[in-house]
Amino acid sequence: MNILFYSSHDNLSVGSYRIWVRDLNRYFNHVGISSQISIGKLPDINGFDVVIFGKGDHVKAQEVKKANPNKKVGVINLASDVKDLDVDFIIVGSIEEQASHSSYDNVFLFPLIEDMYQNNIMYKEHISSDKLTVGFHGNVTHTANFLKGLNGALQRFSEHYPVEFVVITSAPVNQSLLPKGVSVSVEPWIYENMPNRILSFDLGVVPNAVIGGVHSESVTEGLFSTDYEMRFKNKSNAGRAFVFHQLGIPVVADITPSNFHVMGNPDCGYLVANEEGWYKSLLKLSDFRERQRIADNAKVEFDRLYNPYDWAKRLYHNIKEI
Repeated sequence: MNILFYSSHDNLSVGSYRIWVRDLNRYFNHVGISSQISIGKLPDINGFDVVIFGKGDHVKAQEVKKANPNKKVGVINLASDVKDLDVDFIIVGSIEEQASHSSYDNVFLFPLIEDMYQNNIMYKEHISSDKLTVGFHGNVTHTANFLKGLNGALQRFSEHYPVEFVVITSAPVNQSLLPKGVSVSVEPWIYENMPNRILSFDLGVVPNAVIGGVHSESVTEGLFSTDYEMRFKNKSNAGRAFVFHQLGIPVVADITPSNFHVMGNPDCGYLVANEEGWYKSLLKLSDFRERQRIADNAKVEFDRLYNPYDWAKRLYHNIKEI
């Protein structure tokens, strides 16, 4: 079975291209699966059994499927507002996203495993320090979630221990979303700089979901006043936490479902739902020995659960079955 990846661009700053086109193609080739990439112009597809289209290229995927009904056509990370697409399969990055596309017959999971951090010779060795560097990396939209407890925790923590908050993202950040009274550095996401910059962090934070209390005991809203009320994107995933796991940075993250696969083991990180949880996790991870313990445990668990070659072979098998 010969596979062609098509993408309208090869921009390495776009995670969907890096992970599900460039990296996945390499994983396939490494395990003996025939695949190659075409950028910008679709070649003659007669020699291919399967064509996988990059994120945002679903219109071309639809055209190719209509013109070549015997070819198997897949799309990557389908946009939430695209409905009833006539393709053979969809590749997604999380269980949350997979569940949201249940109207399609074939939705296959390939997690956001970043090859640029995989088996990297660089790995954080945690040492005692007079300052704690807390790091965030990810899309600028996630910075709005700093207001849901993380900012307050950083402000409280800074009253007892010097802290620097480093925010690495792809666009300007609204200053009102950043913690007050804390040393903050906002930096652009630059592909070549990322491994070394993340290694300078003492711990990583991954806010994602909007979490609150229900404040009701009605059957439709909540049985108890302690019930959670949560909102998160259908494409929510653990990719940002994975990068930290790969480089030996301990993680504090919210209770987005995908985070539990590694961090559901409390020896592998801290999962939180409010300011108090963020704050107490910062306190615990101010001890460099705890940082090293958590990071090492998470790396072992990540390597066990997220071998990219195993996932590539599983994906190939799923495609072959259809």
